[in-house]
Amino acid sequence: MSRIALDAPSTWYSMLKRRLASAAIVSLLAAAGCGGGAGKGSGAAGTSGGAGTTGTAGTTGDAGTTGGAGSTGGAGTTGGGGTGGAGPVDASADSAPIPFEDQVLEIAASYISWGRVDDELRWAPDLCRIPYPGVAKQSASDDPNTHGQKLYSVFAKHWAQYPNGPHDDQAVVKQSWKVEKVTTPDAAFNPATFPVPNNDGDHFYPYAKGPDGGVFRATDPAGLFIMFKLDPSTPETDEGWVYATVSTAGQVTSAGRVASCMGCHETSATHERLYGVPKSNSVLTR
Repeated sequence: MSRIALDAPSTWYSMLKRRLASAAIVSLLAAAGCGGGAGKGSGAAGTSGGAGTTGTAGTTGDAGTTGGAGSTGGAGTTGGGGTGGAGPVDASADSAPIPFEDQVLEIAASYISWGRVDDELRWAPDLCRIPYPGVAKQSASDDPNTHGQKLYSVFAKHWAQYPNGPHDDQAVVKQSWKVEKVTTPDAAFNPATFPVPNNDGDHFYPYAKGPDGGVFRATDPAGLFIMFKLDPSTPETDEGWVYATVSTAGQVTSAGRVASCMGCHETSATHERLYGVPKSNSVLTR
């Protein structure tokens, strides 16, 4: 049997209509006939209509050609290895964490309440004269990167144990300033004339007498130098001592085994790791 081409539905539909029409005509003619009337003779039989012609079968479409086999694509090239480099940087971290930073900041926030080592107002209120204030001291160091060329004053957490010890839980803060020489004609070193206390509640005379007899004045703050004692077995300490520096902005700039501090305090300090400054005269003579 021939197959109707799927791409020519109109040819198939036209052929079917012609076949149905031819069959209907033949049926009508057979039923009606050409019958003769009553008369002398019978009329001739009506002729049958010719058979309808059968429409030609639709042509079968040519078979589609088979497409050529697809060529195999070349193998993909392997990407080059990533270049080496530093790992990802945490933008929120400015620098590596500083050991003992929390303890250092706590000391920096509270040391004023301990009192200056040589403040007579704090330690000897029973004097019959005006108590001397704490007096600025001139550093003996020549290194401007540490204590050199600065004036300073010392605070001790445990005043009674400073500087001889015992040093358990001891903390010492050296408050430092930049320095300038006083050159006015009336320059004189006389802490006894200083008001008691200062306007800010502190009792401190910001002048020092130099070895040549000149007078020097504390000007801008130059940061804090801190030492405190932990258990001697504590890692990153100098036999338990922690050295630290705090900037004028309140930032811990170093803490732990600070080489620039240890270089002096390990070799020439006179009270374990402390040098010690004189306490107020009134207390020393009790």
